[in-house]
Amino acid sequence: MSDTAVGEVRQRIRELLVEVFGGPSFVGKVPDAVSLREAGVPSTALVALLVAMEDAFGFEWDDDVRPEVLRSIDSLAGHVVALRG
Repeated sequence: MSDTAVGEVRQRIRELLVEVFGGPSFVGKVPDAVSLREAGVPSTALVALLVAMEDAFGFEWDDDVRPEVLRSIDSLAGHVVALRG
């Protein structure tokens, strides 16, 4: 997939994160590669984000998804793009 596709997925993930966590000013300050946990996103918001991503991108998370996939906006976007590829 192109860099444009990855960028679009990142942007959509950010929009979903704002919807489930609120605080667009906070979400806007979180770098793509930074751990969402370390950035202050609570586990309940992360779970809600994962569910919202399933709906938005039309897939279901595997039970055995690697933990590093769930780490950051970059890793989440990479996973979505790989699924589409």
